Amino acid sequence: MRFIGVALAAAFFWPACGPRDTTSDGTDGGLDDATVQQDVIYTGPDGDNDGLPDTHEIAIGTDPNDPDTDDDGLSDGDEVALGTDPLNPDTDGDGLSDGEEILLGTDPLVPDEGCSSVSAEASLVIVPVDIIFVIDNSGSMGGEILAVEANINQNFAQIIGSSSLDYRIIMISRHGLADPNESICIEQPLSGHSCNPVPSQPTNSTTFFQYSVEVGSHNSFEVLLATYNTPDEFNLAPNGWSEWLRPDAYKVFVEITDDDSSMTASEFETALLALTPANFGDAAQIRYIFHSIIGLSENTPATDPWLPTDPIQTGLCNNGSGSESNAPEYQALSISTGGLRFPICEFANFDVVFQAVAQGVVEGLALPCSYEPGEPPQGQILDLNRVVVVYTPGGGASPVSLVRVDDASGCVPDGFYVEDELVTLCPDTCDIVSADEEGEIRVHAACETGVD
Repeated sequence: MRFIGVALAAAFFWPACGPRDTTSDGTDGGLDDATVQQDVIYTGPDGDNDGLPDTHEIAIGTDPNDPDTDDDGLSDGDEVALGTDPLNPDTDGDGLSDGEEILLGTDPLVPDEGCSSVSAEASLVIVPVDIIFVIDNSGSMGGEILAVEANINQNFAQIIGSSSLDYRIIMISRHGLADPNESICIEQPLSGHSCNPVPSQPTNSTTFFQYSVEVGSHNSFEVLLATYNTPDEFNLAPNGWSEWLRPDAYKVFVEITDDDSSMTASEFETALLALTPANFGDAAQIRYIFHSIIGLSENTPATDPWLPTDPIQTGLCNNGSGSESNAPEYQALSISTGGLRFPICEFANFDVVFQAVAQGVVEGLALPCSYEPGEPPQGQILDLNRVVVVYTPGGGASPVSLVRVDDASGCVPDGFYVEDELVTLCPDTCDIVSADEEGEIRVHAACETGVD
């Protein structure tokens, strides 16, 4: 997939219809188009209703059965009236179709200056991510916690960091010894300390923050909600773990437990979205994903995740030994948010599991279908009220001008919206574009004179 962004000049000059002859074979007797139009434009049948009689279309070489012969978004009649070439989708050869130029307010007869002189690849926005681990501290979790300690630096944080994602890890779980207390201590470089010996309290870093609290077998959801705005025992988060969240960051939860929740997935999501919509989104568009490492039965092979398209698994992992529940509530939330599900019994292979979770985070955020238009030239500012997005499918299919909607709630197929100075494709459009490796998205924004 290639993404090209071009910023355009704001000025639009309506072209005069001067003498032009778009035919080169003499079929119209060498008359210029204006003369032909004057002679026949108002007479005769118009089979395609484009404003040009069929006799005129035959004379100038356009298709009397196609209202837009060159597929540039302007009817053949409009092109003759404007003076553009109805047989050439880009009359002035500046890389923008005649129809796109009309939408943007630029002159389709003059290669654009100013903004259009800057041609830059539209930046695909990779959003920052806050990753929230919530880990069960109950008596059956000792081995699993040791596996987390052994893998979170090398097989999770290192993979996330090497992807260039701007990430932050927030851990909700009691700090301390895994054996015998089923507590957790995260070492450098992720945290700010060694765990030999385990220090009395966590040492947070620029990318790791631990909220120390007891998480029981069935209350992960309740603990997440109760501690959101409540100080921790060491007063590292006087306003709760919410103060470590970044409003512009996408949120990823990773639940690790061998049991199920006493609160339903729908009850939790309703309460979560009511906390801070800027952090987690709303019912129309959530801004989080929920992965779970739980007691469900293994996939084949055992370290492969269950995907959101897979149904809730009713079996227990490892034939029931080592897990208390297949955790249908955590499964339900993973499915509804597009998360992955892993069997917790594979904690001996948490290196593979954590790598898969990390890769899922990276892949889920590397293609959000949001784009930053190219930088305008000096003295110009982008006019995001005038944006054109064109999708050209792979395989030689005709380009499609996407439809602009007001915001995400108004999304339609083939749609996009502009929000927070980003051009974002609607979900259905994003799915199609992301799956089309040979396709192309072009983002064009007009410019206007402004302060540098």
